[in-house]
Amino acid sequence: MVLRIVEIVGPAGAGKTTLCHALNRCSESIRLGNFPDVRKLSAVPFFIGNGLKISPYLLNLHQHNGRKLLRREFAWLSILYGWPVVLKKELNNQKVIILDQGPIYLLTELKEFGPEYLREEKAGKFWLDLYSRWAGMLDMIVWLDAADVILLDRIRSRSKEHVVKNESVQATFEFLASFRKAYERTISNFESNQSNLKILRFDTSHRSPEGIASQLIFEFGST
Repeated sequence: MVLRIVEIVGPAGAGKTTLCHALNRCSESIRLGNFPDVRKLSAVPFFIGNGLKISPYLLNLHQHNGRKLLRREFAWLSILYGWPVVLKKELNNQKVIILDQGPIYLLTELKEFGPEYLREEKAGKFWLDLYSRWAGMLDMIVWLDAADVILLDRIRSRSKEHVVKNESVQATFEFLASFRKAYERTISNFESNQSNLKILRFDTSHRSPEGIASQLIFEFGST
């Protein structure tokens, strides 16, 4: 298998961004990939084109008085729909593209925490279409995690804001448990659509970013 696109996932404080930067420093054959930025003028055609394509699906689904789709969520759905085409054009046999916030992240956030109508049975066909657009695109998932108490300390001690940064210990632990279950569901759906998807799991309580990066470099070269 030619390894092309890898997504790094995990709860807040697990070390995703740190690992991405460690990998980027390790090898010239690795580059960090970011989804189209809605704030950039150059991305306007992408969001208009893909937004128009998904709008009929969403209008058909949203036929009651539930919470409306947020502007950010609409942008994410447009990205999920159109990004695979962009990534295919960017693929280079000599490069491995590392995604910090990729399809696993976006699908989980939308399906688990988006408007209720996106979780109804009639939305199943819409999700299947999105999963099929990503089939064969993602080659590896790197799951980072750590003990809850360590994640709690990292979330609270860093300057970056987070929804549970000022919550109680119990609320934070419940959020982390819910987060893990949601991501496992998304990963399971990806596996059912792509049998050769490789998943590696690391506990950053005990492994340094540099040590994990070294092992991943070996994995990339052995695929």
